[in-house]
Amino acid sequence: MFYAWLVKDLLPKLPAHSVIVMDNARFHKRSDMIEAIEEQGHTIEYLPSYSPDLNPIERKWAEAKAIRRKYHCSIEDLFLEHLHYVNL
Repeated sequence: MFYAWLVKDLLPKLPAHSVIVMDNARFHKRSDMIEAIEEQGHTIEYLPSYSPDLNPIERKWAEAKAIRRKYHCSIEDLFLEHLHYVNL
């Protein structure tokens, strides 16, 4: 799913020679993903391991988990309910 979004949505919108910053999730290091990014002339930089302070999405995940606990709903429900706030 991430690969499809990367190739079909993100990469076509990036300016030439962009730097893509990602965490060290295994799926971010798949060879097909790295190849797709580099074929488009972009560079990948990985955040250091165990550095949530450098990854702003970690704060948002913490907020989402707190809301989930408070309202007893699933992460999927929260995601779908708030997806319209996301823009590129």
